[in-house]
Order: sequence, then structure tokens, then C-alpha cells
Amino acid sequence: MLRKLSINGFKTITDARLEFGRVNLFIGANGSGKSNILESIGVLSAALSRDITEVELQRKGVRLSVPTLFKSAFRNRELKSNFGFDAEMDGDVQYNVRIASGEQFQTLRFFSEEIRYKNLSYLGRSNRGIRLRGIDKKIELSPERGLWDQYHGVIDTPEELSLQLDVLARYCIYAPQPSFLRGVEIESTPVKPIGLLGGGLPQAALVVFNQLIKSQKTSSLIKEILDLVWMPGWASSLAVRESSPDQVSSQVKTGNKTLFFKDRFMKRGRDTLSAYDSSEGSLYLLFLAIVILHQEAPKIFALDNVDNALNPSATRAFLEKLITVMCGEAFQKHGIGPHQVFLTSHNPTSLDAFDLFDEEQRIFVVSREPETGFTKIDRLQPRPGMTREEWIRIKQGKNLSELWINGLIPDALGPSQL
Repeated sequence: MLRKLSINGFKTITDARLEFGRVNLFIGANGSGKSNILESIGVLSAALSRDITEVELQRKGVRLSVPTLFKSAFRNRELKSNFGFDAEMDGDVQYNVRIASGEQFQTLRFFSEEIRYKNLSYLGRSNRGIRLRGIDKKIELSPERGLWDQYHGVIDTPEELSLQLDVLARYCIYAPQPSFLRGVEIESTPVKPIGLLGGGLPQAALVVFNQLIKSQKTSSLIKEILDLVWMPGWASSLAVRESSPDQVSSQVKTGNKTLFFKDRFMKRGRDTLSAYDSSEGSLYLLFLAIVILHQEAPKIFALDNVDNALNPSATRAFLEKLITVMCGEAFQKHGIGPHQVFLTSHNPTSLDAFDLFDEEQRIFVVSREPETGFTKIDRLQPRPGMTREEWIRIKQGKNLSELWINGLIPDALGPSQL
């Protein structure tokens, strides 16, 4: 897991130090910088996985801005030559990186890097050259290529170091969209196993269905997660197969495999709906279930706008299920589900799924400072030593969604609109 992250000079975030749990939710006004936090981890992951070119950043779900827009450029503030991140992971693993972003280059370029394990430096680069632990010779490397991808197989690295960095290197930001979930659009950069926008949903669902059939010990746990799909109440079953003209209009172009739902209220023979005709919310819930269950899905990922296409009740129910999977012993024992997730939401009911007294469940309020425009990130938590009973009494029994709606969570609604 990624435990701590310092962000310096990235987009609207001039200086932030964050400590994470397993499930991390960011709330705040539009334009406050929530997605910038997810993208900061995306750039960090790209630097580890291969390089910081546009292709790799797109595979992470990072918006393809021109290089100069990745770096903070506030008025009346000195424009620095680079931006950077300092990350601390489980197992005493650290990764520090600085990235140059200027008009003289067409792409982002590494300024410095260092990978440390138990306070020992294993790989590093700076303007003085490249350093590899145990190797004493001149090393050449592209300024866009990351050290870990190029040289982790060359030097003797501890297993714990490799495990932590490899998991973070697979991070990506999911943002499923209806046209891709329905199969009528193809992703320009498909990312296995399901696509960042949902373009690979039918194929990924097939893998999970087969996993369910083969896994006797974990079948009940898998079914518990797949039950998310039936939450809207109208569908009774689903299948993945080739489309036929009597079920999908010839004017609708879908892929080789299409999702089909059975509507339990319709007459037999007219009760089968393709993904194109099905509920957007049901497709979205299926996407979420498959991301949690698929064995090839990244163990650390982000979901931007978790409440997309879901009503308040479904949003809360999904997050409760996700937290159960990630913090429950039964799921963790069998290796089901991710290790860590990062989420954004604009739906107040998303907060009601969280227990602020559990250190692995964390909510962060993201806002912009009114005078400077800098992004500010504050963890929402009880004061040290406060009991659950004291919290309930002080908040007059209101749940977190009520506090947010009523403006009782500082900065969560953004600046007042007059």
C-alpha cells in the first residue's frame, strides 16, 4: 500500500503531505483539485511502470495536458523548474521523483529519482548521473525512461522492495463511460483487463464468471460482490455472447461479445436486453464488481466520480460493499479484492458508508485557498481521544451526509455562491 505521499508543485497542488488508509475518499467543490490528487499518483505510477510519455500517462488515466500545465504556475509565485513526489509504501520502501516540465521540451523529463529500502539507496539519478547499487560503471538512460523499469532486473533487489513497487506501478484511474460500457465505442488505448472507460467489460465479465464456476471455496464471496448487479431490482440474470439482429438493431455497432440482461418483469421472448438497451446504472455496478473481482485488475487503483450513474442509495451500498471487501478478513484471506483504492465523489451519501474511527477508512476534504488558489487537503476525522459517543453528541446525531449538505464540514461545499 501507498502509506504517505508528498506532492510538490503539481497542477493546483503546491505543497501537500497525505497519509492514506485502504479506502480513501476525496470530496469537495468542482475544480478544487480532487482529480489532481488521483493524477499525481498516476504520474508517480507511470514513472515506475515504464516512462512518463503521453502514451504511458494515458494508460494510467492521466489527462494529456501539455507539459507546462503539469507544473504549478500561480501568479506572484516563483515558477520552479520541476514538480515532484515523495512516496512511502509498506515495508519501508520509498520512491522520490522530480520531473522537469518546460517549454523547451515536448514531453515530461526526469530531473531526479531515488528508490530506497530500509534507508539504503538502490537506484538513483540526478544531474551527476545514474547510480545503481552494486554496479560501478557509467549507465545511459533516456530522460523519459524510469529507472525501475529499466534496471530492476539488473541489480539484486529485495523481494519486498520489488513487490511494493510493482504493485504501485500497475495503478490506474478508472472513469467508466456509458458509450464504452454499452460497447458502441472502442477505447483508443485499451488497458487490460477491463479498460479505463469500460470498453472491455464483456470479456472481463466472462473471466470472472469462469472464476466463479471454478472456485468452490470462494464462490460465496464472489457471489456476494456480484450481487451488486441485482441491486436496481429489474434484472434477474446476465450473459455474454454474440449479438443477433433480433436483439440488437443493425444500426448499432457493438463488439464481438455483448452483455445481455434478463428483465424479470417482461414477457418471455421479449425479456432480453443488450447492454445498449440496458440500465446505465446496472452496467456501472457490473463494471465495479468486475474491477473488484478480476484477478488481473490492479491491486491499487482510483475511481473518479464513484457516484457516476448511481442514485444515492446505490452509491452508499456500493461503498459499503467495497469497504467490507477491503477491510474484511474473509476476503483478504482469499486474496479477493484490491489492497487500496482512491475515490472522488460529489454525492453526500458516499460519506455515510465510512467509519471515521477506522484508520483504514479515510475521507479528505479538498478545497482551494480563497486568496491564492492553492489546493488544500484536510482529513476529516475526530479529534484525538474523542470517542464515538462524544462525536455523536457533538454532531447532534447527524450523519456525515447531513453535515455535508448543511455546510457543517468546513470547505466541503466550496466557496459560497452569492
